[in-house]
Amino acid sequence: MDKIDRLLVIGDIHGKWERFKSVYDKVGFNAEKDLIVFLGDYLDRGENPVPVMEWVMEHYGQKNMIFLRGNHEQMFYEAFLDVQSSDGHNAFSLDSSLAMWLRNGGQITYEGIRKTGRKEALISNWLNLIAKLPLFTEIVVNDQTYWFMHANCNPDLPLAEQDDVDLLWRRTLAERPELHHGEQIIVLGHTPVQALGYEDKPQWLQNGRLVLMDTGSYLDSISPLGAGRISCADLLSGVIYQSAV
Repeated sequence: MDKIDRLLVIGDIHGKWERFKSVYDKVGFNAEKDLIVFLGDYLDRGENPVPVMEWVMEHYGQKNMIFLRGNHEQMFYEAFLDVQSSDGHNAFSLDSSLAMWLRNGGQITYEGIRKTGRKEALISNWLNLIAKLPLFTEIVVNDQTYWFMHANCNPDLPLAEQDDVDLLWRRTLAERPELHHGEQIIVLGHTPVQALGYEDKPQWLQNGRLVLMDTGSYLDSISPLGAGRISCADLLSGVIYQSAV
C-alpha cells in the first residue's frame, strides 16, 4: 500500500462512547497520513451505544478507515434477522438468537436504541452496515504483513480459509500465544488482557508477532479485573493511546 506514517488499531469499544471519543481525539487520526483498523464489538455492555453506532455508520467507507465485524455485531445481526424471518414467533424463546444477544450485553443496546424513537431505522441501518463488515483484513507495510481480526485465527491457514467461528469467537491464540510461529503480525481484540493476567494496556507477545488490543473497555473500578480502558496502538512505532479509566 502507499506509504503511511502510522498503522493504527483500536480494540473493543462496547458502547463506551466517552472513553472511545477521548482516545480517538488523542490519536488525531489523519486520513492522508494514517490508516486505522477497528477490531469490532462497537456495541453492548457499555451504557452509551447509540452515539458509537452513529459514529461508525458516519465514518464507514471513509479513506483509510477499516471497520471489522465482532461477535457482538454478529449476535445483533442474527438476532434481528431471526425476528424478521419469524415475524416474532419464538423470537423470545430462551435459546433464540435474540435471547442470546440480550443476555450478552444486548439489553443495554436495545434500550438505548428504543429510547431514540428511531428504533426501526437504526436497526435497519445497522443491519445493513454489519452485512458489509469484513471478518478480517490483511495489510502489508514496509514488507511486513499484518493480519487483523476480532477474536482468533489459525496462523497456518490462509485468511480465505479461516473458520468464521474462529475469527469471531475463539480465544486460542490469546490464551496460547506460543502457537503462533509465523512471520505475519496478528492483531486481535475480543479477549480482555486483564483476564489473562496482563496490565490494562495492549500486549505484544511472541516477539511482537501477536498483539492483543482488548483492554476491557467496559470494565469499571468494582470489577475484579480492575478498571478498563479503550486502547489504540500505532503498530509501526509501538506508541499507545488510551482513554482514562
